[in-house]
Amino acid sequence: MKITKNDILKIKAGSSLTAQLGSYLECRSLRQWAYEIAKSYPRDDVERYSCYISKDNKITITAIKK
Repeated sequence: MKITKNDILKIKAGSSLTAQLGSYLECRSLRQWAYEIAKSYPRDDVERYSCYISKDNKITITAIKK
């Protein structure tokens, strides 16, 4: 599954997006990118993005409310 910048920015405050990726390295890369997006494209309703990577290479990105 391909996650874009707009996919991350569309996550509503307090909700999450879960995606199955091909490898742990892809998950790590997406996690870093989500943190960079939070700083590069600040939102009024989102403080930051929290990411959780499971053992089966699923990543959950949560938009933390301000």
